[in-house]
Amino acid sequence: MGLTALFDSSGLTAELLAVYRTLLQKPELGRDTRLSELAAELDQTEDETAHNLQALRELGFLVPSWIEGVEYPLDPSLTFGRLAARRQQEIEALSDELRSDQLAADRFTADLANFLVQRTTRDVEILEGRELANQRMQRFRPKKSIWGINQVDRVVNMDPHVLPDRPHLERGIEIRYIYSEAFWKRPGAPEFVHLLTSLGGTVRIAPSVPFRLVIFDDESAVMGIDPDDHTVGAVVHHSPAVVRLAMELHLSLWDRAVDPLKEQRWAREGGISAQEAEFLRLLVHGATDEQVARKLGVSMRTVRRIAAKLSEQVGASGRFELGVRAAQRGWVD
Repeated sequence: MGLTALFDSSGLTAELLAVYRTLLQKPELGRDTRLSELAAELDQTEDETAHNLQALRELGFLVPSWIEGVEYPLDPSLTFGRLAARRQQEIEALSDELRSDQLAADRFTADLANFLVQRTTRDVEILEGRELANQRMQRFRPKKSIWGINQVDRVVNMDPHVLPDRPHLERGIEIRYIYSEAFWKRPGAPEFVHLLTSLGGTVRIAPSVPFRLVIFDDESAVMGIDPDDHTVGAVVHHSPAVVRLAMELHLSLWDRAVDPLKEQRWAREGGISAQEAEFLRLLVHGATDEQVARKLGVSMRTVRRIAAKLSEQVGASGRFELGVRAAQRGWVD
């Protein structure tokens, strides 16, 4: 780092440094009567040199001699020492400001935390609205694990450097996510899963997922207030009993889900996919098309397409007959 870079904020430019160096080497040019010679030595106009000399005086680099009309440059160890001391004072002042700002930020954060949990009981936090829920999620600092059951409406192509889970994975946090088969079929989903797994996460695909759920460190379980409307907000459970139930649900789905990078087709005996098998299971249990679409995370059009395909495959003319023939083939329990 050059001197001009070191003391740039103090006004010491390369041009001023050249004038100072010349006067140190040729102090006789410090006489008023030799301004033109000094300007010629520096390849400057007299006005430019006069301006630079005044700047050096203000910085304390030039002081008058006891001889009238003569001034001399101070020793560099003294001048640069003064500049360094001045910069140190500025740094200390900035440090004081930073500490003050940090205290203000801490107070703001504490006030926000109190607001976010204004309806908190000992074991439950109720966060009304998507924004409050998102802010609370960002405040979790897991030490061991993040387990999630995710309902995703769309896939966002993310830069790996700004992936929200990246800092957790870099700290060695275990991340296990379950997505629905409908998610896997969306554009960009395989690339997203490849990215997450390349960073150390684990993903499995299930025919359907019941609702959104995130478990932090076996201690807190976050789920939506309304499973069908993500904008309503979220509930954070700290009760050991509720967290254990959430973990059991996750483990149950995890055991039945598959690794999409090892098995990119979910075929069952008889040639139907896991998604189709889940459709049939919901069908025989009396679910409506709207309920099936919501459970599978697909559109009504996709539900009708699955029903038409399976009906044609078994030769059924209606939903009831489809259920019967699917049971006869062992496709549903």
